[in-house]
Amino acid sequence: MKVVLADTHGPVLGRAQTSANLSLLYLASYIQQQIPGVQVTYLPQKRKASEHFEIVERLRPDVYGISFTSFGAPTTYRLIRALKKRFPWLRVVLGGHHATPCPREALEKSGAEIAVIGEGELTFAEVVKRIADFPRGFAEIDGIAFFDEGRFIKTAPRELVPDIDSLPFPNRDLIETGDYTGLAYSRARPNTEMCVVRGCPLRCVFCPNPIFRVDGAPSYRARSPKSVALEAQDLYDRGYREIYMHSDELNVRLDWSIEVCRELAALGKPDLFFQTNMRVQPLSAELARALRDANFWMVRFGIESANDRVLRGIKKASSLEAIERACGLVSEAGIKVFGFFMMFQIWEEDGELQFETADEVRRSIEFARRLFKEGKMHYSTWGFTLPVQGAELHDIALRHGIVTPDYYPSDTWNIFEHLPHVSKREFNQLYKRARRLQAQMALKGGAFELRNWMAIARKARAMLFGKPDNQTEFLPPD
Repeated sequence: MKVVLADTHGPVLGRAQTSANLSLLYLASYIQQQIPGVQVTYLPQKRKASEHFEIVERLRPDVYGISFTSFGAPTTYRLIRALKKRFPWLRVVLGGHHATPCPREALEKSGAEIAVIGEGELTFAEVVKRIADFPRGFAEIDGIAFFDEGRFIKTAPRELVPDIDSLPFPNRDLIETGDYTGLAYSRARPNTEMCVVRGCPLRCVFCPNPIFRVDGAPSYRARSPKSVALEAQDLYDRGYREIYMHSDELNVRLDWSIEVCRELAALGKPDLFFQTNMRVQPLSAELARALRDANFWMVRFGIESANDRVLRGIKKASSLEAIERACGLVSEAGIKVFGFFMMFQIWEEDGELQFETADEVRRSIEFARRLFKEGKMHYSTWGFTLPVQGAELHDIALRHGIVTPDYYPSDTWNIFEHLPHVSKREFNQLYKRARRLQAQMALKGGAFELRNWMAIARKARAMLFGKPDNQTEFLPPD
């Protein structure tokens, strides 16, 4: 049996992709464990559409699986329709952050056979095993959607994997390190990413992660500290010298986080560096020291805004006081701090739209500037609010006419057109100011990856000219 696993073609990162799609590599290792002899081919984002055609023509795969987000949906649909036109026998399975909240639309617009909803390993393995019989018996497979004689069928939700240690490590034998630019900021090369938790206990308004909840149940699950260390050792043996733990947060539980750090430190690899995403709370001086001892050189906080009113509105479960305390604790331990900020947040209170004001955005910029001067923040990035399918914000935006049902985040959509009392000129002035601060921090902090020149060029243009007309700046499909 032959399976092709394709990452979203072109959009978002395209030829500037930093590292491989771990979700697809997990799928690969799991089906290889469950289906002896299965042959898996992986296609990264940099592959042209013509290469997809060549692979399908040469391999004649039983299943072509593709993972994509809402940002890449239109391009992905075009690619699949073209593949199906040339290879009408090809069985296409959709997955990822767009197929999960929008399975019917994804199937209708792409012409694919099946959409996997939610976590993919168990579901995709079952689909692959039974693909020769499609659609007979597929209504018995939990966690999918498909059409049968024109009738849309969405099966029962698939339960989440309770013990994610039970899953094999992602199959990195399928990838070529040279297909990726590497992390935007790093201490060592080559570098890669690793997933240590799944899900998040929070429900921030702008985040599409709640799509992976089953019947509203929390999706957060953590790997054992020993499992994390074993994979880090495996990556070191493969030649990697830096790992970005690209999970939503490392510190939902302090005791677990500290034990992870101890296991990593016990590897005794002074030339293996780490960076990670964390929440600003809970956080302790003990955890900050443990991070330092494990060779974490940078921690990334999702700060979003330096205004308590906004943080409450977007359900961030943090505060200005907690943010400053966290940045201080981590920086005092000798670890660099990276701040994610999102300008002009939108939320809803009692059915009324609420907006982050221009003055509040200015306060966020000046807050970041002050922490930079005080040595408590060393890097930052600045985006602007964007409704994404699966997030509460997308539902709010639909209700209030901010977006239409056929909207995608890849569209030319201007947030300032939906902000009261904020002109395009004022928006761009603030956006340029934030981007200039980002550049100043990056130049002083160093450690940025010049191979990621496309992303650097996009940020430089935003620093000079503000938001581009096509705000996602996608690369052409081919």
